[in-house]
Amino acid sequence: MIEKITGKAALHKALTGIKDVYTECVRSFADAYGTDYDFCTFYKQTGGTLISNYYGSAVVAKSGKRTGDRLAELMEFLTCGMFRKVLMPYESFEAANVNANVEKINLMVCRNDIKKYDDMSKVITVSEDSVGEISEIIADGFDIDCNKWYTDMSHMLRHGTARIYTLDGKACVIRMYASSGIAYLSYICTRRAERGQGLASKLIAGVCEMESAAGNEVYIFCRDNLKGFYEANGFDLFGEAAELTI
Repeated sequence: MIEKITGKAALHKALTGIKDVYTECVRSFADAYGTDYDFCTFYKQTGGTLISNYYGSAVVAKSGKRTGDRLAELMEFLTCGMFRKVLMPYESFEAANVNANVEKINLMVCRNDIKKYDDMSKVITVSEDSVGEISEIIADGFDIDCNKWYTDMSHMLRHGTARIYTLDGKACVIRMYASSGIAYLSYICTRRAERGQGLASKLIAGVCEMESAAGNEVYIFCRDNLKGFYEANGFDLFGEAAELTI
């Protein structure tokens, strides 16, 4: 059975005692939005599986053991038309043996021996007032609705789930969340006019150093065309995710 979770207390109870990149992503939405918004909803399947729905994009948290019947039920729910995209562990998608428009995504973790950045004073943590400047960098690297991104990111900064780092206002890295010793980085980008100088690599090194010092393991998701870049910048393959387009 899959049921909607109502009430923040029930949501955090469902997250108790489990942690990986997927559960912490769900937790970050719980911390930022709770259960009071229609655009951000949460579901729990018998056996422990958790699902977040954020503007029609789902994250499936790998928790509990799924029998064949539960896995079939989960995939039927995910493909019912409620979601546009679904991110889930690839092994779960593979075990479901269903036809879907899917792309395999690499989950990578920062090594302990990552090279250090020698001028940490240039790595700046961005305040909510400066999100607009970062949105200009994001617009150079991602085909997204920057107005919506600005609104959502401002909200996440206010609630302390996200943190934005920049290097001289030329490159940015966004720590989308950090909880239970797990930090996830995304929106890694350099202004188009400033590319080719290694700025993103320097910023990644600086951010990973700070997050590691705070006791966090640092993860990213990337496609195959960027796998070599992240390997060169101190990351190893940790696992694989499935990104379904419904």
